[in-house]
Amino acid sequence: MIWFKGKMLMLGVLLYFIMLNGLIPAYSQESVIRVTQLDGSVTVNGKPLREGDVIKREDRIETKGNSSAVLAWSNGSIVEVYPDTSLVLRGVMFEADRKLEMTLLTLDKGRIFAKAQVPEHLFSHFEIILGSATVMTQGAEFAVRYEDIEKKITIWSIISGVIVNIGVDRIRVDEGQQAVLKIGGKLESPIPMPDKTKEALGKTSKRLGGSLLVEEEISSGGPLKIKIGGVKNRRGNSPYTVQFKAIVGGGSGKVKSIRWDFGDGESSFGKEAQHTFTQGVYIVVLTVEDENGQKATAQLNISVEESCGC
Repeated sequence: MIWFKGKMLMLGVLLYFIMLNGLIPAYSQESVIRVTQLDGSVTVNGKPLREGDVIKREDRIETKGNSSAVLAWSNGSIVEVYPDTSLVLRGVMFEADRKLEMTLLTLDKGRIFAKAQVPEHLFSHFEIILGSATVMTQGAEFAVRYEDIEKKITIWSIISGVIVNIGVDRIRVDEGQQAVLKIGGKLESPIPMPDKTKEALGKTSKRLGGSLLVEEEISSGGPLKIKIGGVKNRRGNSPYTVQFKAIVGGGSGKVKSIRWDFGDGESSFGKEAQHTFTQGVYIVVLTVEDENGQKATAQLNISVEESCGC
């Protein structure tokens, strides 16, 4: 027994050492959801909600007039719950083989703003039930309002795209578009979002913190720094063609070489690249070297499925 406990202790120390040195990804399970901001009267299952509370499966968040709450997923997603809203967390699940975090919500009434985002090595899937309709997204920033009495849905897509399923009908609301849909009625096509609405939603996005989906330029000076841009949708149906671009800053200011490795044995060179993936999960690696021999790497995952519903 003492020998067994000793072996288990050594195994635990070894695993801790491996995780500490980054050999095992830090994110290995579904997110924990916490309340990070509260304003006014907000309840969970009829009881007062407090900042720092953990939201669990089947918890119902309700905001009164002039009240709001911000929920933060430990893997990166954020949801702001607006006044006069009733939102239920149906569950958060992590599929390790697909590196996919799925969040299921029910919006009984009201409005939310969502950043359905995760780090580059994971994938996100948000699914929101509104009456007999379902809103799905794989990493977008969007807002949705559900008027339960009129059975009317309004979607604003800020970054990437959102899919709405109503019965057998499906509508995609792309970046910069909005759509007003009535359950049981004629489905109207999305239209461009008014500039004032886009500006207001952009301010909300900035207020809630930085986005993993925004391609910000890298400042000059200091060591060579790079990241992968051009990719809004990291999941797609097979075959899936993706456009990439290298965003470079720092270093000598002059780039000697840019190499792309797509995780399937294929590679490419240049600031921009295009590649078509078949079904599977791929780690795309970008390597940049400047004229002084300084190197930097960046990577992200691409998931290609037979039918991802995205």
